[in-house]
Amino acid sequence: MTQSMPILPEDLIDLDRYPLFDPARRAGIARDARRGMAEIGSAILPGFLRTDAIARMAAEAMTQFPVSHRRDRMLSAYGPESDATAVPEDHPLCRTWPYRMRVTATDQMDPQGATLTLYEWDELTALVRDILDLPALYRVEDPLMRCNFTFLTDGDEHGWHFDGNDFVVSLLLQAAENGGAFEFAPGLRSDEDENFEGVRAVMDGEPGLTRLLTAAPGTLALFRGRRALHRVTRVSGNRPRIIALLSYDERRDTVWGPEAQRRVFGRAAGEAPVM
Repeated sequence: MTQSMPILPEDLIDLDRYPLFDPARRAGIARDARRGMAEIGSAILPGFLRTDAIARMAAEAMTQFPVSHRRDRMLSAYGPESDATAVPEDHPLCRTWPYRMRVTATDQMDPQGATLTLYEWDELTALVRDILDLPALYRVEDPLMRCNFTFLTDGDEHGWHFDGNDFVVSLLLQAAENGGAFEFAPGLRSDEDENFEGVRAVMDGEPGLTRLLTAAPGTLALFRGRRALHRVTRVSGNRPRIIALLSYDERRDTVWGPEAQRRVFGRAAGEAPVM
């Protein structure tokens, strides 16, 4: 029986465009990306993946679509634990937004597949660390939330929200036929000021307050969403929008635990998948 050749992570990346093994040019890539992080809290590396790698990873994701977990909820932009008991009904804390998508947990993914192979590559972790300008960065150890596929199909969207974590790293593997735009209001709040009036203005659709992050499949994106209100607009058509989410943390051995796992996947580690 013929064994298939192992996937090499460096064969998935367009090394002509992103010469990660050339120290001087790699430093320039990280430096340019840090500029975007400083200006708008986002860094975009278009064409990071080779064309054949995009197709391979999108196909890999679609094999997991039938076992993905369906999420269809209305949530506050501030998360499920936000307290809106002492504010008016029209306050941003009280407003809820659709969270409609499907998601695949790490333990459902092919451990020898292209996506997890790339995620486990130390060079990619080091590049993300350098772009974020951190002294240390580690891949998380959560058995379900280390690396995931998310799918937005016809009618799905991810409404206005702030992230609970400091940053998100993603790879766009497939764009939707229509919709699926990433819209955000950078630096809208701070640790000192929630800026509820500014948040209200964005939610009300006042013009000129948001940006659209345009990306083609194969783009590596880093985004600081804790302070930037953001959403993914409604998707339509037969082709789903597919994202690979890559999770990192400044601490070693990060695990989020059963409560967070059930909130995202409908189950904790070791429990049967909920479709």
